[in-house]
Amino acid sequence: MNPTNFFTHAPRFTGSWDDYFVLVLIGITVGLGVLLFIERPKHDPNVHSPKMAWLRAGLYFSFVIVFSSVTGVLKTILHSPLATAAQIENPAWLALTALCVGLVIWGYVIWWPRGTLTYDRKLYFVPQLLFGLTWGVCSGLFFLAVWSVLEQFQFPAIVTAVLMLVIIAVYNMNYQSGWWDIHVSPPHNIRAWNNKKVLFAHNPFLLASLTYLVLYGNIGLFVILNMLALGASAVAMRFPPFWEEDGGPVSLETAIGE
Repeated sequence: MNPTNFFTHAPRFTGSWDDYFVLVLIGITVGLGVLLFIERPKHDPNVHSPKMAWLRAGLYFSFVIVFSSVTGVLKTILHSPLATAAQIENPAWLALTALCVGLVIWGYVIWWPRGTLTYDRKLYFVPQLLFGLTWGVCSGLFFLAVWSVLEQFQFPAIVTAVLMLVIIAVYNMNYQSGWWDIHVSPPHNIRAWNNKKVLFAHNPFLLASLTYLVLYGNIGLFVILNMLALGASAVAMRFPPFWEEDGGPVSLETAIGE
């Protein structure tokens, strides 16, 4: 199987609007960093603080978008069609697209919430959905930015996909439980459900979406699938909006779950 070359020759700077958007975003990132520095002494580091969580997430999202721009991913997505006319007429493409959407619904609307605690947090549908959609977009962009780096080695597509699976697994294991689920997401896991979520939600979705990427190269739809998955997750866990009061204790133990 040949290398994919989705981003190998991607333009990095052409003077289009997205280039200047990234420059503005760098300025916003500086502002978020200053706000984080000001706010940090006002909050107990051992409890979940929605305001701090949104600031930290904002910095992470900004980094990912800049990283995706530097690697050529952002520009390629923004200036490429979501799908081609030939793909839309291809029954195999339609079937795999439907499978990926079905796995998002099964994994993140039905299965994932069953193993998720809300601790009576309020439903704020719009801000929670917006946060989750942004989180999902940035997750998709980050995965593709890593793919872009791997692509430079010109491995066969299947090798790049396997390396991506390993990198995502190691990254999520450390970033998710070691930082995100402590300092950004509120406590929501049920320990006995963690492996079930991986086996019956995360892994099927990841395998299907990466297969979709390798076979058809729909990079924009890959990001949209991640966006939908994490949009559903943020609503399911009742991610607190930034104006909510600080919550309960957080630690590695609360990240792993009850």
